[in-house]
Amino acid sequence: MKVLLVNPPAGDLTIGLRHIAQVEPLALEIIGAAAPDHQVEIFDMQIDSDLADILQHFQPDVVGASAQIVQTYTAQHVLKMAKEFNPRILTLLGGHHVTLNPQEFNMPFIDAIVLGEAVPAFQEVIERRRQGRDFDDVAGLAIPGVDGLHFTPVRSFPATLDHQPLPDRTLTAAYRSRYFYLFESPVASIQTSMGCTFPCSFCSCQKFTRRRFIAHSPEFIVEDLCRIKEDFVMFCDDHSFIDVQRMERLHDLIVERGIQKRYFAYTRTDCVVQNPATFEKWARIGLEMVMTGLEAIDDSNIGAVKKRTSVEINEQAIEILRKCGIGLSAGFLVMPDFTEDDFRRIDSYVAARPNIVLMELTPLTPLPGTDLYAEQKENLLTDNREVYDLAHFVVPTVLPLRDLYGLMSKYYLRAVWRAIMRLRLYRPRYAFKRHIPRLIAGTLQVAAMLRQAHETIRTSIPGEQ
Repeated sequence: MKVLLVNPPAGDLTIGLRHIAQVEPLALEIIGAAAPDHQVEIFDMQIDSDLADILQHFQPDVVGASAQIVQTYTAQHVLKMAKEFNPRILTLLGGHHVTLNPQEFNMPFIDAIVLGEAVPAFQEVIERRRQGRDFDDVAGLAIPGVDGLHFTPVRSFPATLDHQPLPDRTLTAAYRSRYFYLFESPVASIQTSMGCTFPCSFCSCQKFTRRRFIAHSPEFIVEDLCRIKEDFVMFCDDHSFIDVQRMERLHDLIVERGIQKRYFAYTRTDCVVQNPATFEKWARIGLEMVMTGLEAIDDSNIGAVKKRTSVEINEQAIEILRKCGIGLSAGFLVMPDFTEDDFRRIDSYVAARPNIVLMELTPLTPLPGTDLYAEQKENLLTDNREVYDLAHFVVPTVLPLRDLYGLMSKYYLRAVWRAIMRLRLYRPRYAFKRHIPRLIAGTLQVAAMLRQAHETIRTSIPGEQ
């Protein structure tokens, strides 16, 4: 059978990373590799837009899409368009947001929603279709219907991810030269694990796996690394270093195999403080930057979101990473009661710590399916999923939205300028990369969209002018 896997674009209102980064649809590369007996193509609508053309030329039997929250409406559009093109096409939908909120996708043009870790269910569904059999008893599905969703038996999460195939990156060969992340290009992505065991109230990843950490073995990961051609590799995990022994073993295998690459990974500050030697080792084999949520510069706001860290722990982690020569991409939550003084304090905090090379300002966002969403659902300013992008304010704020977004834009541009100077992005190594004009344009577009973002949900707010 012919299987078309589609990466939908983000919505038109979405700000987020889509203007300053474009990375491979890794989940679809894994799903594609899980169907070796079928003809598979990936259509990345973050880059290509003519879905009608690919439907006409490829004539798929199956169309599958993956959707994060800001892809809610575009994913629906993809599958609706596929069904209208050929009603016999089997339409499948999966992804993080879909798993936590399947009720948002009870639509007649969607044949099945794949919940959770999708590889086994996907394989069983397309095999049933190939045989002309029903799949309504395959575990791990939500099947839309006129009377609501029909849930098949729950599929348990696996103990490891090693049952998954290695991603088939040949499926994105036509796009790979155009993938970039901020100042790095070309880039590759790798998944070494999923899930997190911590209870942060704003985070959906721990809800996705029910607070389990599920990982690939180091042996599996190193085989994938050996296949990656790109020099810069992003670890697309919720928390790569949560199992330190696994990362120690992976370090040893990378050294044994002589793999020489540069890495970007996610971690928590308490993990850094508890395992400084591990990060020192990883720095020597190419770990250049870690992303971590500092969240705040005072303990009250950190405690409010159940982060289970502290300003003191953050300070220790920053110093450990500085000594290792690892740059820090630090995330800070912008709380609804922020004033300019709060922005100024965070900016001064970052300015005084030179190894914080990137600063992310993230409005506190109740993502559907999280504890924070349950707490705030009566206060939401909008249900428009395109603006649940960690850049818009979707709960009431103390300052008028026009003023608050103006501050977001102002300090975002300060963060960009600081990153240019601290990373010396004016060097030829960076300045002459082919994606830099796109990055500059995207950066300016983000700033402009932030200044106008109050108009996005203005009509949803009673009394807002």
